[in-house]
Amino acid sequence: MNAGPVSRRWLVLSYFSRIDGMACAQHIDDRIPLLRKAGIEPVFLTGPCGGRWEEGIHAIARCIAPSGIRFEVRHLFRKRGLQAPFYKVLKFLLLLPVLPFYLLEKLLADLDSQWSWFPLAARRGYALCREIGPEIIYSTGGAASAHIAAGMIARRTGIPWVAEFQDPLVHGDWSRGTVARKAYAFAERYVCAHASRVVFLTEEARRRAAARTSLGDRGRCVYPGAEPLPEFPPRRRNGALLRFAHLGSFGGSRNPAVLLAAVRGLLEERPELAESLRLDFYGHCDAGSKRLLREFPFRDVVADHGRVSRREALAAMLEADILLLVQNIDDFSAETIPSKVYEYLMARRPILGLVYRSPELAGMLESLGHTSVTAEDVGAVRAAIAEIHRRRERSAVEPPGVSPYTTRAAVERLVAIAERTGTD
Repeated sequence: MNAGPVSRRWLVLSYFSRIDGMACAQHIDDRIPLLRKAGIEPVFLTGPCGGRWEEGIHAIARCIAPSGIRFEVRHLFRKRGLQAPFYKVLKFLLLLPVLPFYLLEKLLADLDSQWSWFPLAARRGYALCREIGPEIIYSTGGAASAHIAAGMIARRTGIPWVAEFQDPLVHGDWSRGTVARKAYAFAERYVCAHASRVVFLTEEARRRAAARTSLGDRGRCVYPGAEPLPEFPPRRRNGALLRFAHLGSFGGSRNPAVLLAAVRGLLEERPELAESLRLDFYGHCDAGSKRLLREFPFRDVVADHGRVSRREALAAMLEADILLLVQNIDDFSAETIPSKVYEYLMARRPILGLVYRSPELAGMLESLGHTSVTAEDVGAVRAAIAEIHRRRERSAVEPPGVSPYTTRAAVERLVAIAERTGTD
């Protein structure tokens, strides 16, 4: 990517930005330095929850519905560390007048808490466009309201608009009610009909959206990639152990049930492997997953480390022998690739992926020398773990290939898409 003088401006809309530990915020945050190196000056329009960008223009807009007000007040208290009993009472009193309207809102439609960000964001964004004259409007982030606001701004200004869906707005395993589904389906149709280009993070997501909407040939796939991982001094470990590590949360249909059943079956058949096999889990677990880990009969094999800092998580990733990837067992997995995958690939450790109905993800892993098995097939997972152990005993574990999926490559492709959009 060639550096150059800052001569172009993009209006970047994302409700979430600069919030530690939030994937949709990290997605855009990692791209900002690379956009600047490409000669693009980002002008930010975000919600109030994250930190402010010190360099350049950063405008804030707020939600107007009860759910958004409640979300922002609660987040403000957390961000400032106001967790003492006095502040909890103060927070309760501040939000008490909002409570009846919040309950009514949720009764009518169970939308995300940021859905009402778009009116004030559109107003503020239009004013920014008149002030700074950006060449591109770029909407991204987890909240669909960013795309609605961007569409309203683009319609009034005529500025080309690139919308990026980090996750599908509509998918087969819907659980939020008919009204919410219709609302998000409308938002998806609106974006796909009016955006100059629509960026998806997988080809399958692009294909399905094109089948549902009037997207046509304006959809593009950009794999987000990851930044190179920092190096950490190695901790002393027992070299006789084969360590599997899972980093990330468990909840709902993404849980360790199949993995643990496979390991249990293998250890019951070959009890001696309990001396050399270890499974380390880092991250939040829901109650069901915690119970599965706690009740695993081979206690010394499984360790639940809970939530750890990002630095500790990266260090654990780099010292593991095998990294574990577990997808949700639902239709949503077919059109998403977890952001953790790209960090795993950067770690250059062999990956065992429990993949659910995603040939795209399976192909990505296998093309770089990793292992992919069907997520719900206990026998296949068991066989894969046994094979990995056999390779380890024979010292025949091949190092995986170098990942081409970098943040730099993603930004280069995004900039190229935007540049072609501006000349169409």
